[in-house]
Amino acid sequence: MIYRYFLCVCIVFNFCFSLTFNEAQKVEEKEGIIKALSLYKHLAQENNTDAIYKLATIYEKGKGVQKNYENTYILLLKGSTLGDYKCAFALAKLYLNKDTIYYDEINAYNLLSDLSNANYAPAQNAIGVLFLKGLIVEKDYKQAVKYFEKASKQGYALAHCYLAYMYASGKGVFANFGRAHIFAKEGMKQNIALCKKVYKDYKLAKYKEDKGFKFNFYTKPPESKD
Repeated sequence: MIYRYFLCVCIVFNFCFSLTFNEAQKVEEKEGIIKALSLYKHLAQENNTDAIYKLATIYEKGKGVQKNYENTYILLLKGSTLGDYKCAFALAKLYLNKDTIYYDEINAYNLLSDLSNANYAPAQNAIGVLFLKGLIVEKDYKQAVKYFEKASKQGYALAHCYLAYMYASGKGVFANFGRAHIFAKEGMKQNIALCKKVYKDYKLAKYKEDKGFKFNFYTKPPESKD
């Protein structure tokens, strides 16, 4: 009996030791988040940034566990320190969450700037939104367009939608409905609500796509990435 127990312990230990993130995900899919939680924790202790990000998300949303922003912060800070862009971006968003004790506009903007300089498209798009809405920084439509372009050129679909809005509304650029049509249509391939709204609100369907890009302000948007 003792032998069998020892054998089971060894099997579990060896499984955890050689566990991959994909295997932990499969456990979650088949047996639920509670069963997979200890596996994600083990991987996080081994500095697996996918597991760190996953755990942070679980605690932030309270998925299967009690919502815990402190754990979220600790995990995202660890992942950021390890150089994971997803964790760093999520940490920046946590800094922008006024419902937490971690709200810090300066840290949020500095982190987004670092990520933008590292050519991380979601962060570039986020800075564009800050300039568009005048959050943390002064409202500056031209700067917003600049950052949306950077993200869009990498195929970041949400940035296509924001560029569609900028061209349709004439904010920061000359109004160009044909160009707005192209960007909105590209983002709609990913079923993004903002693109659908811009396409509908500005009645872009009635405008031909501006394939010539008269002002040579931007090249044709690449196909969106997932």
